[in-house]
Amino acid sequence: MNRCRSRSFRSRRPAWAAALALALAASPALAEDPAGPAPGESGGGGGGGGGNVLTERLLMTPLAGWKKGGATSSRSVVVTHLLPAGQSTEDWTEMVTIQVIADARTDARTVVNRVAEASRSGCDVAGPSPISEGVLNNYPVATMTVTCNRGHQSGKGGLVAVKAIRGRQALFVVERLWRGAPFGPSDPVPVPTEVLQDWALFLRAVSVCDEADPRHHPCP
Repeated sequence: MNRCRSRSFRSRRPAWAAALALALAASPALAEDPAGPAPGESGGGGGGGGGNVLTERLLMTPLAGWKKGGATSSRSVVVTHLLPAGQSTEDWTEMVTIQVIADARTDARTVVNRVAEASRSGCDVAGPSPISEGVLNNYPVATMTVTCNRGHQSGKGGLVAVKAIRGRQALFVVERLWRGAPFGPSDPVPVPTEVLQDWALFLRAVSVCDEADPRHHPCP
């Protein structure tokens, strides 16, 4: 998403956005299936594992038919993209982006708010929902949805739902994104209701646990 004029139309945010934001609020349930192996090194932050081994794990419900669309890593960040079959990182309608950030200082709200800031600077009109904060498996969590009626670079409309979990060793951020035809500044995002419901269920199940601290952050 991408600077022209930008403004929030929170007061005109369609009802589905409020419902989705509410559905993404912290829930005590853990996902049944792990998202896969976590990075082998934390790069900092300290936590329950000892040494450089990252014992905290991101938990996600697997997306049937989706595949890994690529990954990048640096000394402190690992980013993975998941895509539906037949889509690519260059040509996509839906995408899930997972970030594991070895940063002991940044809180979940700050990271989520950066998504809204990027949308405001990158879209004609950005519509962020209020940030929802809570506690999930004894970790601080923040969630938010943001609409983009037309991205400056892509020329497409977009929607992103983001969930950030502040672990002890790392910050875990999961974004689910949609992009398609641009829409009017006060129009709802042209995404079917059943897709939005699926998004809400998926993101509610995203959690973090710590294999080295089952008392405070149990893994399933």
